[in-house]
Amino acid sequence: MDRSRSSFSMFLVVGALLGLLLTFGPFFIEQLTDRSRLVLMGFGILVLLFFGIIGVITRLYRKASADEAFVLTGMGGRRCVIDGGAIVIPVVHEVIPVSLKTFKLDVDRTGPEALITADFLRADVKAVFYVRVNKEPEDIIQAATSLGMNSGNQQAVQQLIFEKLVSALRTVAATQKLYDLNAKRAEFAEAVQKIVEQDLKPNGLTLESVTISSLDQAPLVAMRPEENVFDAQGARTIAEQVQAQRVIRNQIEREADQRVKEQNVKTSQYVAQQEVLEARAKAEAEAAKNIAQSESQQKAQTVAAEQSKLAGIARVEADREVKLATVEQTKAVEVANQQREQAEQIAAVARERAVELARREQQIAVAEAEKKRAAAEAARLETEQQRKAAEQAVLTVEVRATAERDKDKTVIAKQAQVEQSRIEQQMHADVAAYAEVKKAEAEQTAAQKQAAARITLAEATKQARELEAEAEQAVQMVPVTVAQEQVKVQDAQVSVKIRDLEGQARFEKIARELQVELAKIAADKEARIAAAQAFGQALANANIQLWGDPATFEKMSSAFYRGQAWGTLIDGLDRATPAPIRDAAVAAADAVGSTLGAVAKRVAGDNPEQPKKPGGDGGKA
Repeated sequence: MDRSRSSFSMFLVVGALLGLLLTFGPFFIEQLTDRSRLVLMGFGILVLLFFGIIGVITRLYRKASADEAFVLTGMGGRRCVIDGGAIVIPVVHEVIPVSLKTFKLDVDRTGPEALITADFLRADVKAVFYVRVNKEPEDIIQAATSLGMNSGNQQAVQQLIFEKLVSALRTVAATQKLYDLNAKRAEFAEAVQKIVEQDLKPNGLTLESVTISSLDQAPLVAMRPEENVFDAQGARTIAEQVQAQRVIRNQIEREADQRVKEQNVKTSQYVAQQEVLEARAKAEAEAAKNIAQSESQQKAQTVAAEQSKLAGIARVEADREVKLATVEQTKAVEVANQQREQAEQIAAVARERAVELARREQQIAVAEAEKKRAAAEAARLETEQQRKAAEQAVLTVEVRATAERDKDKTVIAKQAQVEQSRIEQQMHADVAAYAEVKKAEAEQTAAQKQAAARITLAEATKQARELEAEAEQAVQMVPVTVAQEQVKVQDAQVSVKIRDLEGQARFEKIARELQVELAKIAADKEARIAAAQAFGQALANANIQLWGDPATFEKMSSAFYRGQAWGTLIDGLDRATPAPIRDAAVAAADAVGSTLGAVAKRVAGDNPEQPKKPGGDGGKA
């Protein structure tokens, strides 16, 4: 803003210099005529007047801002300027500015200066008043009259109207009780606002709003019951209400404690019942879970058996297809060999026929020349016939051998088919047997699971009933438990020394038992090591073929270890038994063995002392 003013001032100075130059400059220019000088001088005077008027206006004209108005006094009378401006001549006029801003005035009445209410109590009140001057000429003139040049000073405004605000608060507080003031703060503020508005009009001020920021009872230390009758009455009221509320609070607390204890008892009973129900529900859920698991395992085992069965059948079918393909391939090879042999035989016969035809044509051509050799030709023909007979015999032998070979192939193929059928039947039987076994095992497992589930359900029901009985007993035994605990305290004091003695004896007994158990463990360890070594040596020296699964080998191992244990026991008895008793026991065992052997032979019908009858009973059995 200062820059704009300096620029405008420079503009005015330049304009004034231009006017002076136009006014007095023509007199120094001799070439101009008088008429031209007069015209330029007149124009310069006009420029000087124009810029002079503008300078006066800008220096003397005052504008009112949006948050301020002013009152102009002096020549022309009193005038109020709002949102406008006026020319102010320093000596002739006087300006009184009036602020239109809202002032926040705090009123704090606490401690000894607290307000006295209708029930003679003191109330600590903190209120905030928002006041301002309206944009009305009358209010602005009254504010300028009351405050003068201090209308924009908040402290001056508060100092002027502070007692009016306090008086309004005291007036309204004296008509209502402390409880009503706190419960009806809005009505309290409205009543104060009505009183303050009337009091502020002569000062040109208006009250926007009143806010009660804090309201509470003043402490007793701020009261003077020995000196002030109002404070004495208020102290009495405070004592009566405080003590009455104390009695009520104590009664409420005692009733609350009683209800809490009753609720604790009910809660304990409810928790016990819920624990019983929870245990029963868990048992039922566990039983249902076990049953479902057993059923699912049974179904899974059944499906696995069916899958194994189908896999076995598929494997048998695949083996059969492979064997059939092998047989077909063998047959194709044999047929090809037979066809090749037949082709070779046909080619040989054709070759022999061609040779024979050529030979006969040659013989016919030279027949005339060889008539003399007819006898020799006849002999040759006879020899030729013998040779052909021999060739036919050879062919007969070859055909017979071929037939025998075909017959053997047919027999072998039939035997392969029979063997294949037997293998398939055996495989189907094995698969069916395996499926039946797995089904039986699944049914057995399901039965065991169902039995376990029923046992679990029964045990859970039993536990639930026991918990119910214990809960009921606990509720009934609450009075007795206190007396029992007192007796237990006395018994505990008496039994301290007894427990010490029993503890010493028990520790000595435990030490002895520990030594015995350690000796047993060491002996059992050595016995097991010896049994394992003996079993390993027996297996290393034996040539055994086992048929079965790993469970069979485990059963054999268990039987071997039991035999070793019985052998160790018998050896120990043998070493510990005196010699006469041992000899008598051996003799008795031999006698019992002889008797049992004779009885077995007699039962089997093989008695060597009974002679056989030479004949029979005529066909009777």
